[in-house]
Amino acid sequence: MQLRRRRRAAAVAVAVIAGTLGATGTAVAAPPSPHTSAGKPEAESNAGLPAVWPRPQSIREADGAGDPVTVPDGVTLVVPPGSDPYAVDLLVKTLRGAGARDVRQVPSASDVPDGAGLVVHTGAAEPRDRTRVPAARDPRTGSLEATLRALGATARGDLPSGGYRLAAGRVQGRPVIAMEGVGADGLFHAAQTFRQLVDGREVAGVVVRDWPGTAVRGLTEGFYGTPWTTEQRLAQLDFMGRTKQNRYLYAPGDDLYRQARWRETYPAEQRAAFRRLAERARANHVTLGWAVAPGQAMCMSSDADVKALTRKLDAMWALGVRAFQLQFQDVSYSEWHCSADAKRFGSGPRAAARAQAEVANAVARHLADRHPGTALSLMPTEYFQDGATAYRTALAADLADGVEVAWTGVGVVPRTITGSELDRTRRAFSSSGGAHQLLTMDNYPVNDYAQDRIFLGPYTGREPAVASGSAAVLATAMEQPAASRIPLFTTADYAWNPRDYRPQESWKAAIDDLAGGDPGTEAALTALAGNDASSVLGADESAYLKPLLAEFWRARTTTDENRNARAAKELRGAFTVMRRTPQALGSTALDAEVRPWSDKLGRYGAAGESAVDMLDAAERGDGAAAWRASKRLAALREELRRSRVTVGKGVLDPFLDRAQRAFEAWAGTDRADAAHGTRAELPRRRALSTVTVLSEPGTGGTVEIHVPGEGWKRLGAVADDGFTELDARKTLADGIRVTGADGDAGRVERIVPWYADAPAASFSLARTEADAEIGGGAQRVTARLTSQRPGGVHGTVTAKAPHGIEVRTPKRSELPRGARVDVPVEVSVPAGTPAGVYEIPLTFGDETRTVAVRAFPRTAGPDLARAGKASASAEETADFPASGANDGAADTRWSSPAEDGAWWQVELAEPVRLGQVVLRWQDAYPAAYRVQTSGDGRTWRTAATVRDGRGGRESVRMDAKDTRFVRVVGDKRATKYGISLWSVEAYAVAPAH
Repeated sequence: MQLRRRRRAAAVAVAVIAGTLGATGTAVAAPPSPHTSAGKPEAESNAGLPAVWPRPQSIREADGAGDPVTVPDGVTLVVPPGSDPYAVDLLVKTLRGAGARDVRQVPSASDVPDGAGLVVHTGAAEPRDRTRVPAARDPRTGSLEATLRALGATARGDLPSGGYRLAAGRVQGRPVIAMEGVGADGLFHAAQTFRQLVDGREVAGVVVRDWPGTAVRGLTEGFYGTPWTTEQRLAQLDFMGRTKQNRYLYAPGDDLYRQARWRETYPAEQRAAFRRLAERARANHVTLGWAVAPGQAMCMSSDADVKALTRKLDAMWALGVRAFQLQFQDVSYSEWHCSADAKRFGSGPRAAARAQAEVANAVARHLADRHPGTALSLMPTEYFQDGATAYRTALAADLADGVEVAWTGVGVVPRTITGSELDRTRRAFSSSGGAHQLLTMDNYPVNDYAQDRIFLGPYTGREPAVASGSAAVLATAMEQPAASRIPLFTTADYAWNPRDYRPQESWKAAIDDLAGGDPGTEAALTALAGNDASSVLGADESAYLKPLLAEFWRARTTTDENRNARAAKELRGAFTVMRRTPQALGSTALDAEVRPWSDKLGRYGAAGESAVDMLDAAERGDGAAAWRASKRLAALREELRRSRVTVGKGVLDPFLDRAQRAFEAWAGTDRADAAHGTRAELPRRRALSTVTVLSEPGTGGTVEIHVPGEGWKRLGAVADDGFTELDARKTLADGIRVTGADGDAGRVERIVPWYADAPAASFSLARTEADAEIGGGAQRVTARLTSQRPGGVHGTVTAKAPHGIEVRTPKRSELPRGARVDVPVEVSVPAGTPAGVYEIPLTFGDETRTVAVRAFPRTAGPDLARAGKASASAEETADFPASGANDGAADTRWSSPAEDGAWWQVELAEPVRLGQVVLRWQDAYPAAYRVQTSGDGRTWRTAATVRDGRGGRESVRMDAKDTRFVRVVGDKRATKYGISLWSVEAYAVAPAH
């Protein structure tokens, strides 16, 4: 849809707010989760069955073995008179593509010649037609209904318009295929499914019963920017036919002939283009729609202007347009374009609504009289608000019942759209004559408000009830038509079968469809789409890459050479695909559209390769190769910074940042006294073990150190490859310089002093507190060691355990240069040990750190919170009550308002010695919180304090006697929302304790 560019850009923030704050069922306390729209978990497609898109309502093996049907050289196609010619053409094309040389068409089953090989029966029926009685004939005679039944298809029943039945298999040993469509589009939809059942010369032996979950499904060309060309629109219509979409709404934001110059006739060239579009739309069973926005240049009360508007609609109808939309989203409530409007309607939202309804009603009467059956919808001024308003009430009261009302959800670009929001909006546009049907015009994947982005992620966050409850679901496309097909494919899949929609599977199928079966193109598209997947709707940017990145860094915290090599190889391979993406897409229709993004992705790929090579060379001790890779990486990152488009936001740059920091730690350039240029002044005299100099390759010169009282001493020559590392033999010095490089002084980049008297490694603990169960299993504490020397460091982490506490550490730890290694320290508390806090000093070299181990008794028995009475400081809405955290249901929760200090508590059935509280946080969780206990609900004591809350599932241990009340207090929120708990469990100390 159109929203003036500045308004839409400004409205994106409003969209998120409106979509979050205005939605019943979505608490401010927790960010909405981008779960699958269908409410079903992601799963693989039906095992053994071919993938069909959009996903059918029902597909299974045909009765019998479900063996495939082989397409022979000769095929007989039964085509009753009056059959859809476009569906028949597609069937013939598919059969010939499967190897049939001769496809003979006959008008009825009785005309099938004796001895015919494969027979394909087709037919059509009107929706809900219960009067037609199929002939009760032997299946061998070719009766369509009998053949369908013999293959296991159920009766047509009440299949809606657009539905179909299709079956392929064997009847009494003879191969046969049968399909029946319902309504004008059913056979065409069956033919599109049949196309996907063919693999080589074989047709899958299946039975399909299918129908559209939404009557009208399609797209809007409604962005601001360069409109699509006629050829691009024609290609889009072919795509829509393949994906069973049936509405194309023409509404470019920069087409003046449908806005300020709406009275004027399109030039001849554009009229001819519309005729081509209309013909292609008919061939693909798509209704061509046209939107007009007259409100900026119309006298609403003028009969002449209304007649001019209907004349324009007549002209567009003559060009093949069969659906219209009146758009009033940009009109003012107080500014009219003629004095007669102010006199007739007055001012304010009610006046605007009455004027718009009057024009729409006149248009509706005209269309009903001149062009019966032509669809008409209205985009109101208030198209994204929530609930009833004065404007909406007035519009609903005056607008003719047959006019559909468009909306975008609650928000211009809402993160989620729910069935309850749809229902509230439908009621807001209801009148005594009934509710107007809603046409959902979703502003995804349109990107004119964020022109540095392309949105290639799947359609998410829309409940199934939105599709089934809308008169239509139209997705607004991007300026990039071919790229739009990835998200639009998923939108079509959702709208066809919303209750079994699986976004990730659909998204992968969309990429495969756009790639056209070419593996190289598919790999490139997966990389491009995977790094451009996030949007206001959600989705995880670079999701496929994140596990590889995580494993790469995890492997580097170990000394497992094979694991490190494997992780580096897999990650580098993914970066190579990214680097090759611009070339892989170079011969596709996508190339010109996405070139800025594919080029940037390619540079990110090259940068990623350089980063992996840099760290790999450093790990091997090849300083020259690591330095060269670092230089390549720096140059590529400078090119990336000059790009104005966004790719892999929040993932790719952080990885490169981290890689550069890792190299800097290895090279020592992150040290405080690492100098730029040809001279380094040390803060005091120090014993130097090594000096590292990084320079441009080919730089000449000599490295010297200044020895107090003796002057400058030569240490060695600058290496030609740019990476120089010289042994300083623990010489006491207070300065370093590079000399003899008169013309090359600017090419010496860094000088790094390494000190012989510095600690060999830095030593820290991942957590300074840990809980351990008395008599339970070992608890792991992670000791983090980072080398501080220009070479490997070896040593042992030792522990001084208190009496009765058992601590196990590795016998020896090896730290590669510049690396951080995580050393596992296992702590056990034997049975019989008194509960309490035990401090354990851990030492590596000269560094000592202390971990406090809280020893708690073992817990047992049922979840005591389940039977308790819950309450809270406050509840965000009635949909998220305190009882939602202890009712045992997996899909209910408690959410607080967006404020610190919120608490949830439960009153237990009786006093207990409390030993453990298990919390399962929603995405909104506290960074710091306390668990308090009380015997009377008035006097509280803190049983446990958590200072580094991480969300998810957290188990908090304690030993709190005489506990009747348990309270969780959120001291500091980790997000901008409140805090939200899916569940709270409480367990008592085991009786033996």
